[in-house]
Amino acid sequence: MILLVSIAPTSSNLNFGVQLAMGAALVLGMALARRKQFRAHAICQSAVVLLNLIPIATFMLPIFWRGVLPQLPGTLGDSFYAVSTGHAALGIVAEILGLYIIVRAGTNLLPQALRFNNYKRWMRTELVLWWLTIGLGVATYGVWYTGGSSAASTRPPAPAQTATSPKLAAEASPQSVTVTVSNFAFEPKELTVEAGTTVIWKNTAGRHTVTADDKAFESPIMKAGEEYRHTFEREGRFPYYCALHGSAGGQNMAGTITVSPRRKP
Repeated sequence: MILLVSIAPTSSNLNFGVQLAMGAALVLGMALARRKQFRAHAICQSAVVLLNLIPIATFMLPIFWRGVLPQLPGTLGDSFYAVSTGHAALGIVAEILGLYIIVRAGTNLLPQALRFNNYKRWMRTELVLWWLTIGLGVATYGVWYTGGSSAASTRPPAPAQTATSPKLAAEASPQSVTVTVSNFAFEPKELTVEAGTTVIWKNTAGRHTVTADDKAFESPIMKAGEEYRHTFEREGRFPYYCALHGSAGGQNMAGTITVSPRRKP
């Protein structure tokens, strides 16, 4: 676990800790109910379910939407996508059920046909679902931050470059340079290129992305052997990071492309 925490971005570690704390809080809420402290129980359980909407909306859903959903359903044979998809699906069920229980227990908004009276059964079901979701979350955390995979990616490989003479290459295509992506760094981390240069990020180990701080460019999640290309046409400084192991602002797994003016012939 120490190794996983060391390579995961701060936001992932924070979310991981928050989810464990929320699971513990739900157990505490159940204990309050057994002691017949029902008001404290209601406040505790409702707060957990409602506050969980914040990390869902700000962290978990955006990552799943960008990094996992576009690759489904063809990648479900890969544990990287299968575990995270299972976590997302079960988490949605647990959150919706939690909101349903809150509305039923705290209001009279539901029609009679949708109301229940056996609170104990529903709340125990919610607690089990929540901890199953946390279990899948731990599995997702482990799969994502060790870079492991049980199956080859189904995405087609990037097209190979065709060898040409230096003169023809200069006339037919812009200059290109390569950045090596590994666990858990870009090499070189700082790179200066001329405007019009195509940068090729070649992933050699684990699962990684190339994501611009300002989202001007963003790769899919790449497995070992895949690559991502982006041509820099304008001058400037372009910081980027791996969405799985880094964060904007140069934190953890991150790099920078500085684009200088084209040299005059």
